[in-house]
Amino acid sequence: MEKLEEQVKELINESLRKRLIGKGTIDTINSNETMIIHWLTAIMALGYNNYEIEAASKDINELQEQIYGHFSIEDTRAFVYLASARFQNEVSAFTKYVELRETEEKSVVLYEVKQELADVEEGEFYNL
Repeated sequence: MEKLEEQVKELINESLRKRLIGKGTIDTINSNETMIIHWLTAIMALGYNNYEIEAASKDINELQEQIYGHFSIEDTRAFVYLASARFQNEVSAFTKYVELRETEEKSVVLYEVKQELADVEEGEFYNL
């Protein structure tokens, strides 16, 4: 059986893909699928850190430095801030998962996550 977190991540991935419908390629370097992976990382870090941009940025920056060597915390912070502003529904959904995962049944958690994502509209991607 698929782990609950994997199911939540897939629901958020679907929501992010829905936002990109009709938008074409949105980045000059990375594919949309690569951007979704990056956004999901920021969304999860924000969810695990209760919306704390600084804590989420530090978590991500530590991983980036393990992979790439020195990596600018300012760049990471800007990316996390942008993700928090652009993907509020998805951050709320992952935060709801973190809050409920140990106290509620799987079906309840998935229902609550889906409720957080329900208002996302097709093509609702804003360049902030």
